[in-house]
Parts: sequence; structure tokens; C-alpha cells
Amino acid sequence: MSGSLATRLYRTIFLVSLATIVLSMVTVEILFDDIEDRILSHDLASERDYFKDRIADGQYRHWETARLEVAFLPDGTSQTLLPLYLQNRPTPFTDEITVDGATYLILIEGTDNPPGRLFLAQDISTLESRESVVQIVLLAIALAMSLFTLIVARISSRHLVRPLKKLTREIHANEQGISTNRLSSNYRDSEFEEIATAFNNFLEAMESFVEREKSFVKLASHELRTPVTIISGALDVLEQRGSLTPADQRTLTRIRRATQTMKDDISALLELARGQMSDESFQVININQSIRDTIADIEHSQPGSAMRITMIDQAPDLTVLTEPAMVRMLVRNLLQNALRHTEAAIQVEVSDQGLQIRDFGHGLPTTIIERLSGPLPRQSTALQESSFGLLIVQLICERLNWTLDIPRTDTKGTQFLVRIPVLQGAAQERGGYRENR
Repeated sequence: MSGSLATRLYRTIFLVSLATIVLSMVTVEILFDDIEDRILSHDLASERDYFKDRIADGQYRHWETARLEVAFLPDGTSQTLLPLYLQNRPTPFTDEITVDGATYLILIEGTDNPPGRLFLAQDISTLESRESVVQIVLLAIALAMSLFTLIVARISSRHLVRPLKKLTREIHANEQGISTNRLSSNYRDSEFEEIATAFNNFLEAMESFVEREKSFVKLASHELRTPVTIISGALDVLEQRGSLTPADQRTLTRIRRATQTMKDDISALLELARGQMSDESFQVININQSIRDTIADIEHSQPGSAMRITMIDQAPDLTVLTEPAMVRMLVRNLLQNALRHTEAAIQVEVSDQGLQIRDFGHGLPTTIIERLSGPLPRQSTALQESSFGLLIVQLICERLNWTLDIPRTDTKGTQFLVRIPVLQGAAQERGGYRENR
């Protein structure tokens, strides 16, 4: 699941501010360490040079001020003369030590003339206590700034995302309804204005496209129905002449049936193209009989397919409230797809699960499986990837509220399963079916 932009902005602002606070505390700590290093390297070094001039006689010496303690220990002299915290220290030695709550910077160096060792101890307890106070104050300031940053980050992230949420709401309002109102472009930030303008341009292009599609469907409806009407009229004229032989009459009946089928198919395809269906076209049909009629039409129009299709009736009295032409188109396209991809037999089974059609070909390509398992394609490139017949099957299943599944497709064949919702009780609804008992 995708994360929220507001949450990401909030975290980013807070983490940047927190990093700034931590960097400030580290900088202060480095500053205090630098002060101590300067005391060792500069101040104590100056004191060392001063007291070296005071030990020319080679005797043990000891000096002590309020913050500085200095001792000179000649070679061979016992360390017991030194303060305890200076005894048994290596030479040379520079470090910070703590003795009885007091902190000292120690500098111990050897001398050649006279031979011995010079000890310097600088009391920096005041500096250390100031550093502790500063650290506590900094910690308190850091906590206060963290809380303040938390609040500011929350407010800032909401403020930054508010126009984006407004834009999203306006877009959703167009998605969930039939309205195509234009988005407001009154934003303080130019980026949001550009998004709103681009979306408005997209809406205009889509409306123009939809209008062209509607015009095309109306034109196609007229152009497709006109020749069918002419054929039907010509058949009526032939029958009215009464000069047909019995064989001619059978041929004419077959043509009339094919013409009516074409008329019904045209109406069904136009309904699919419009995305609308009329309740008046729904009828209660026997699903098994509809499948048998479709198989007979296919075998008659494709002599090479005769005897290849086997039908298994596990629910022979299954009736369906649906659009007969669409059911016929669905079955015909599934069977023709199977016949086109295999030379072996094809099994058609009607059961409580629905309609199953199985072939023994080489299976479907992965791209077609993904198309049939996902949403309907909306682009022409998607249509080219799958067969037109299977696209019609998918469209019909969606319109009838049926479900198209592919339980199996591999090198041993493909199985299609069309699930039809079961009607509860005696009630019949669009797309459902019942069994007569």
C-alpha cells in the first residue's frame, strides 16, 4: 500500500530539524573539547616554559596557586613528595583526570638540565561544571525544539498537502459521477495550477473523443442494420412469389435464421459499445439448448469442425434469465477460439458451477491470460495483444455480471469456466439462472 505524501513531508521536516539540533549539540561538545586541547597545548606549555627557568638548582620544588599546581622532581628523588594524583604517572604524560570530584589537566615532561621531571596540573573543574550545565541546557533546548519541530512539521505538511488534497477531491468528484466539471485553477502555487490545467485539457479531449464515439455508434447502427433489413425484405419477396422448391425453401429458411442472428448480434454489439443494456432484451432461455443451437450453427458453417465438439449435460434443465444474443456470441467465440487453436476434440460441459469449455491445444500466451484475468483493456494496443473474440467474451461476462475464469492453461490445453450467479429461491434477476426441478 502506498504511503501518504503528508506523512513523508512531516517525517522529512521533523528529521531535518532533529538532525540540526543534534549537529548543534555535537558542535558545542567539540568546542569544549577544543578549549581543553588549547589549555593543554598552549596555556600549560607556557606555564611549563616559565617554571623550567625556576629549577636551575636541581632541588625538589613545589608551587601551588588557586588553579595550578606545579612540582619538579629531580632524578633519584622519591615520588612520595608529590601529590597522590601525580604519583606513578608515566613520562611523558598528558591527559584529563578526575580526583575527589575535581578535574585536572595533567602535563608531565622530562627535563635534561637539571635531570628530572616537571609536573603541571591545571584545575578545570569550573570549566567542566560549566560544560555540564551547558549540556543540560542544550538537552532541555533540544527537547523543547523537538516538540516545537514536531508541531511545526505537522502543520507545515498539512499546509503543503492541502491544495493537493483539494485537487484530488475535485478529480474524484468527476470520477464518481457523470459530471465533467472543470477543475478550479485558482491556486497559489503554479505547479498545482499546471496540474489542474492539464487535467482540464484532458477532460476536453475525452469529451471530444466520447462525442466522436457516440456519433460513430449511431452511424454504425444505421449502416449495419440497413443491409440486414434489405436482406430480410428480399427474403420476404422471394417467399411471396411462391416459386421456391422445397430445397430452396430450406435454404431460404437457413438464410432468414442467419439474418435474424446477424440482426441480434448487431444489436448486442451496439449495446456493448454503448455500455448500456435494455431490460426488454432479457429472456428466460434454456442454456443447454442455446449451446446446442450454437454448436449446430458452427458445424454447419465450418464443416471441418463437425463431430469435434462434445457436450456433457450435468444440468439439462438449466434456465437462464439473460440476453440470448449475448449468450450465443459468448459461446460461439469461446468455441471458435478453441477450434482455431487445436485439431483435437473440444469438451463443453454445463454444471452447477457454470459453463466449461476445454480444448487440448498449446495453451494461451501469458499476455492474453493477464488481459482476461485483469480489467478490461482501454487502449488499442491492449486489444492487439489478445484476440478480438476473447475480448467480446470478457465484455459480455462483465455486462451480464458473470465471471470468466481460466482454471487451467498449459501445453496440454486450456479450460475456460464461465460462472453464472445462482438465483435464490424462485426469483430471477439479470445475469442469474435457476434449475427447474
